[in-house]
Amino acid sequence: MTTMEISELGALLARYPMEWWMVGMAVAAMVGALALAGLRTAQRHSPPLRRFLPVQAHWVVLAAMGASACTLVLAGATMAELAESGQPGGPWGALDDAIAAGLQAQADTAVLQLFATLTHLGDAWALAAATVVIGAVLWVRQNRLLAIGWLVALAGNGALTKILKQVFERVRPEHVHGIARADGFSFPSGHTSGSMAAYAMLAYLATRLLPRPWHLPAVMAAGAVIFTTGWSRVVLQVHYASDVLAGWLLAGTWVLCTVLVMESVARWRSRPSGLIQA
Repeated sequence: MTTMEISELGALLARYPMEWWMVGMAVAAMVGALALAGLRTAQRHSPPLRRFLPVQAHWVVLAAMGASACTLVLAGATMAELAESGQPGGPWGALDDAIAAGLQAQADTAVLQLFATLTHLGDAWALAAATVVIGAVLWVRQNRLLAIGWLVALAGNGALTKILKQVFERVRPEHVHGIARADGFSFPSGHTSGSMAAYAMLAYLATRLLPRPWHLPAVMAAGAVIFTTGWSRVVLQVHYASDVLAGWLLAGTWVLCTVLVMESVARWRSRPSGLIQA
């Protein structure tokens, strides 16, 4: 796409923030449904590993961790490319600037106030409290593997986000409307990555602990909330669109790797006291 075409796309996205929010939630809900289908397929076709592999459980975990590490490296390379493209003159930089400029020029006050409320779904204090409370409840209820996975997913994602912000040191877009304000570096978006990790893991826990009829509504709701939180950061002009995309990529990859390790351990153990089948 040419710079002119990218600018026109950015202006289109900025002109209809509510409409794109609705479309985005619908798409994210469908992505959640597809993820659930993929998880069920993987579980259905992965019998207990101890039947076929004459190795200790820790080797299974190490293999899963190795695969996860490779996935994280690929995600890191993609994020680096996204950050480079987001510089002035790059394709994502042009789109970021066009969306931010369009929102600054024409965002309605009522729309900004709505998203200023919705953005609290990704507040660090709320997610930190949920991390502790849910982790403790899972541990007390003897769901030890789920508790550890939950804590690793959220704490690890939070640490990675802070590290990457310091690595890239991207300045936030100008936001002078006074309805919402954010400080610190911009790339990747902490609200976006935090909500992605928390709500994606909550959806995964739902597939493990709730009756089957609840699984699809849970994952679709999680997808809608994840998109809402990320899109709110763009509409409020406290993050560029590429910051939000990077947050989704980071947390999504981290959660995927966490679930991969958990599923590997569950498949190895596979006994009545193991995880509940989805």
